[in-house]
Amino acid sequence: MEVSIFCGALDLAGEGVGTVLANVRERAGVERIAPAAAYHNARDLLPHNPLRRVATGGAGVCFAPEPGRYPDPALRPRPSAFAMGRDLLGEVCERAGEYGVAVDAWVVYLHDDGHAPDRPGIVRNLYGDPYPHVLCPADPGVRAYAVALTEDVCRYPVGTLLAEAPHWLPFEHGYGHERRSVPLDATALLLLGLCFCRHCREAAAGRGVPVRDLLAAARTHVEACLTGGGPAGDVWRAGLGEYLDARCERVTSLIAEVAAAAARAGVTPRLLDLSAGLLGWADGRPAGPPGAESARLLGADPAALAPLCPITLTPYARDPARVGEEVTAYRALAGGDARLGVALRPMSPDCDSAENLARKLGVARDLSVDRVDLYHYGLSPLAALDRIRQARAIASR
Repeated sequence: MEVSIFCGALDLAGEGVGTVLANVRERAGVERIAPAAAYHNARDLLPHNPLRRVATGGAGVCFAPEPGRYPDPALRPRPSAFAMGRDLLGEVCERAGEYGVAVDAWVVYLHDDGHAPDRPGIVRNLYGDPYPHVLCPADPGVRAYAVALTEDVCRYPVGTLLAEAPHWLPFEHGYGHERRSVPLDATALLLLGLCFCRHCREAAAGRGVPVRDLLAAARTHVEACLTGGGPAGDVWRAGLGEYLDARCERVTSLIAEVAAAAARAGVTPRLLDLSAGLLGWADGRPAGPPGAESARLLGADPAALAPLCPITLTPYARDPARVGEEVTAYRALAGGDARLGVALRPMSPDCDSAENLARKLGVARDLSVDRVDLYHYGLSPLAALDRIRQARAIASR
């Protein structure tokens, strides 16, 4: 299995490219690094960064984009403040060979905040309200931006493009300070996360979905929850399943375009599927069905995506058995030939010992996982880097 570790722009700018590469290779014993070439805003606690202990913001890119590649000036990447004016991806690529480290690129596509709230291409919910932190993969301008971003990043000598969020996000994920005081059932949460912009409506209508009827039923259901009543309006009878199918088609075709653009540049495209990670992100104790069963709600159809590129799952969990359950469930949907990897967290809340991480590496090996991505250099205490090396040694016995 290939093993790589994610890192952020502020890790590289704060600690220094050489220090990060040395820690990755010598302390963690990892042979690949995946800098966040494009990322979203966050508030991160950084246990060993000399510049900041708590870093807020950071949306943007840490490479030197070529603006002329992007057809719409309103959909162009902006430098991350955390890059501090440097082409950090370029610096890592230039120096990685000194440390025996290969470089990949971690690109967050449509979870894209830190821009003007009224820019084109953003998600519009069933009421027409904007979600300015999410771009819509059905919008032609957004699709052109995603392909251009891929080509821009793949100018660099990176081995793998790790594509995160080239799809929609659920309602309860990704904004800075989310608040709600009204109980919502699972259907209402799903409906509030769906995009009903013009391009989404047209794509669904082209597949025979009665979009006007679906919107009416969706609003009836959500309004019943907002006013304290029980569920009302049969959104599934009104075409919600077919609407989800249309969303999956749009995401599948976009990922095909992104994968093709990376492949033309000689870079291996790889999808990061967030469906499992959303379940265990907060506490490492995911409950209920495996994430593979909810991937379609984001627009990601495992069976359609597996032939396009390898896929890395995000089974964030304390229990090694849950990691295995996630891989097995995804392979059942994606097909036996699917090339699957896993992203693991070597620190809290998922891991407190080398033995725990070693068991997860063993599960991955036994299930023919081809790659492990470790999340994440800057968020991990330095002791967790030592844990990675120890765990790999245990797992190799």
